[in-house]
Amino acid sequence: MEWLQAHPFATAAAAVFTLAVLYFWKLNLALTTTPPEVLALSPHRWTKQEIRATYERLERAPLRWTAHLPPARPNRRYVVVGGSGGVGGQLILHLLERGQSPESIRNVDFRAPARPDMRDGPASRVDFVQADITDAASVDAAFAKPWPTTAGNDEAKGPMGLTVFHTAAMIVPHERCEATYDRVARVNVGGTRHVLDAARKAGASVLVATSSASTALRPVGYLSNWFRRWPRHYVQVLDEADFDQPLRPHGEYFGNYARAKATAERLVCGANGPDFRTGVIRPANGIYGTSVGDQLVGLCLRSGSFPSWIPNICQNLVHASHVSIGHLLFEAALLDHNQDDNDGDNLPGCAGRPFVITDPNPPPTFRDIYDVCETLAKTPCKVQVLPPAPMLLIAFAIEVCDMLGRQLPSLLGWLRPQGQIAMLQPATFSVSTHTPATDAAAQRPVAAGGLGYRGVYTTLEGPASSSNGGLGDKVETMVKDVRNVATMPNAVGA
Repeated sequence: MEWLQAHPFATAAAAVFTLAVLYFWKLNLALTTTPPEVLALSPHRWTKQEIRATYERLERAPLRWTAHLPPARPNRRYVVVGGSGGVGGQLILHLLERGQSPESIRNVDFRAPARPDMRDGPASRVDFVQADITDAASVDAAFAKPWPTTAGNDEAKGPMGLTVFHTAAMIVPHERCEATYDRVARVNVGGTRHVLDAARKAGASVLVATSSASTALRPVGYLSNWFRRWPRHYVQVLDEADFDQPLRPHGEYFGNYARAKATAERLVCGANGPDFRTGVIRPANGIYGTSVGDQLVGLCLRSGSFPSWIPNICQNLVHASHVSIGHLLFEAALLDHNQDDNDGDNLPGCAGRPFVITDPNPPPTFRDIYDVCETLAKTPCKVQVLPPAPMLLIAFAIEVCDMLGRQLPSLLGWLRPQGQIAMLQPATFSVSTHTPATDAAAQRPVAAGGLGYRGVYTTLEGPASSSNGGLGDKVETMVKDVRNVATMPNAVGA
């Protein structure tokens, strides 16, 4: 006692340290536990027997998407902005699969397609036009390029309408500081504005853009209250309710990406009108099923062994083909509603709105996804589970280093993290929390303001399939392709 009285500062420091250790022990316990209300939504965990049985069933009868695509539109042309990416590439493949001619499709992107499934066949004949969506003149030139007059793309057969699918984006989920917002907004907001302007000039009558369900996410308050059982916003349901509210202050988005996407949504939906009908698709929190931009399937396949501190986290995921179907259904709803209305001003209820799209099942945990990896992938996959609270502390330290390196590049530029380590920042933790999503609005009939969307395959069937980029792929070349694509910048096609 006398020593404590004689050393008050040391005593206070020891007390603060003890409280901090106790708090982070409590926080770590919370972050490794799934709240009961989340488990009530997703009580079933996939067993290895169930995973293998699903894989074997899909080997006998592989996934087929053709029957679930809206009918072809012979008298329409398509510009897919970001068509070299995961969602954009899937849209091009689906357009071809349903019967559109390659000559009626144009891929506008910063880089040529690197996807293995776009290197041959009809997809290889789709016109690629390089453009930088941050440059208005570049986008205008890409849209103004003359279309070929060939069989299946002939003006003599009737007037050709134009649909634009805007899927390009800069995906940086780890940045949240307002000082770095313009870097993301330049692509995701400014680029969207340029695409909208170019689409209007080109005479497009429909534009559907890809956003993200994460626009609804608020930052998780990991350090907000020492007496809460769970961190603030630890569980968030993703829907479209935020769209009907004013844009939030910067700090109420989980990161720069979400704020930029929310702003771009307002631009797209605000442009909606009788002669230029628009809408937005919000994929649920994780998109998988392609060899480009896939941070679930692709990450597992190319990493082999990888760390994770979120195996207990529940999220609704979505196959890239479901995202594509959402876009195509949106186009059909915008085109077909009241097509006999001579005035053309009776817009469908879905026009000018966003819709969440998910796989048709309760949210799995990441442990479920890892079990599929470890059970089925030919190239060994092994997850190394780490405690989340220490990783969160490291994330705060990395963010500080990143900001110091940006503010004083000549003196402290060496502090800036590079590569995958730069992703380990607090914003990434916010987007990696429990986020069950609902696509109930998209499932409503078009006459009731929805899209008539129905998910085709579950999040177990999608990854377990050996086709469409599934984790159960036993073809060694696919793993090599995923690893090759993974070395490219992650900044264009979403």
